[in-house]
Amino acid sequence: MALPNLRNIFASFRSPLEEREYSRTAFFKFLGFVLVTMSMSLAAVKHHKRGIPAG
Repeated sequence: MALPNLRNIFASFRSPLEEREYSRTAFFKFLGFVLVTMSMSLAAVKHHKRGIPAG
């Protein structure tokens, strides 16, 4: 038995304009999460490289 697509169920209660706004907001939040995660990772690598003596 296939489960119903929850996104379609919730989308049916919103207008296309509202759905587009929710989708855009989710995309930018995800993009912000990815950028913050990448910048923190790069900062950690840079900090870690400075602590290790060369040679």
